[in-house]
Amino acid sequence: DLNTVIDEVMRETRVIQLNAQRSRDELHQMKARVDESGREIERLQSELAQASEMVRHDHLTGALNRKGMDETLDRELARTRRRKSPLCLALLDVDNFKQLNDKYGHQAGDDALVYLTQTIKDTVRPDDVVVRYGGEEFLILLPDTGQDEAIAVIVRLQRALTRELFLHNNERMLITFSAGVAQRVAAESKEALIGRADKALYRAKEAGKNRVIASSLSDLAPFAGTRSV
Repeated sequence: DLNTVIDEVMRETRVIQLNAQRSRDELHQMKARVDESGREIERLQSELAQASEMVRHDHLTGALNRKGMDETLDRELARTRRRKSPLCLALLDVDNFKQLNDKYGHQAGDDALVYLTQTIKDTVRPDDVVVRYGGEEFLILLPDTGQDEAIAVIVRLQRALTRELFLHNNERMLITFSAGVAQRVAAESKEALIGRADKALYRAKEAGKNRVIASSLSDLAPFAGTRSV
């Protein structure tokens, strides 16, 4: 009888051991699947973040595009209102860009835009924002910056382009731009601010190009009724 009991206990013990081993194996498999799922989630999140960045950035120059600009400008305007700090915006247009494209080809034009973008990023502060506004137009957002200081930054950028000439097929080219600069006034919307910078840019082009012109007080009149939300 004792042997029978011992045999039964041994059988039950083996069954328990087998079940425990099976449970451990299942747990290991589940952990492996969880780890694999975690890695897949991280991969998808990384791809989503990259896709989001691509949506917000210009594929050629790496600068923000219009969508990225809207998000950033809204955020900076809110911060400016909250802190009551100055905010300036510069609108740049490459001089004689069509002639460059016509003479040297569109690849040269693309390379010139990439070169200009990198020169801008090397010249401005890390907190300043560079936007490809459209074609050969760029917008630079300068937080915590008054108008005189903003003009000095853009002039410094012009000098940087003069010192380091653009090189295409071993031929050196001088890239210049015209710019309009506007400092935001109280309760001014982003559309009104960009509009004033654009008017100043137009005057810079009319004055002979390769110039930086500040928005004048008269530019405020057409936007007097515009208010930011």
